Amino acid sequence: MDFILDNKWLFLILAEIIFWVSTLSFLVVRYWFNLNKLSVAFFILFILNDLWIATMGYFDYLKTGKFSAYQIIILIVIAYAFLYGKSDFQKLDGFIQRKAAKWRGLPEPEFTASKPLYGMAHAKQERRNLYKHFLVFFAVQGLFLLMFGLSDAVSNIQLNTLFEEWYEKTNTDLFYQNDTANNITRIWALILAIDIVISLSYTVAPKKEKKTSHSAL
Repeated sequence: MDFILDNKWLFLILAEIIFWVSTLSFLVVRYWFNLNKLSVAFFILFILNDLWIATMGYFDYLKTGKFSAYQIIILIVIAYAFLYGKSDFQKLDGFIQRKAAKWRGLPEPEFTASKPLYGMAHAKQERRNLYKHFLVFFAVQGLFLLMFGLSDAVSNIQLNTLFEEWYEKTNTDLFYQNDTANNITRIWALILAIDIVISLSYTVAPKKEKKTSHSAL
């Protein structure tokens, strides 16, 4: 991890390049081979990319002991992914779908572009995406439990010191008998917390449709 942190800007750029190249490749394969139900693959890729970026930011903070521009940029990247990433992906999806049809010599697909949702309809969609995130998170936790088992430290958990023990150490004994699983879990938990706040914020303050004003000539 020290080598990665010594070249953290390079690895951050590489992470974004790999993510977008993988996304474009996935969409081309999806429409070239008509495998339209592969959207779950993008969702997993989306989570893994943010997980990796957040991991670099977190360990850079542990190494330097201070909050820097590097962590700020990472927070912006993650916030953008959850706020605008989904809608931007839908636009990219439609673009690749039309291009793939053109490359294959097929008529341009006729599909109705999904209208942006507002109000409680948008809030409901965000909650559904959050439920999917929960499902993937706990499925992976179940896999970690089966593979590594719980550590002895679980029996000594104290709620008043849990956050300090889990996040202020380079390595932690919580919750599994494997350092990699523990590091993945605590970084992913931070991403999940961000997703919870953003997704539920639309329930408290529903997204409003922008009104276009027409000035009289």
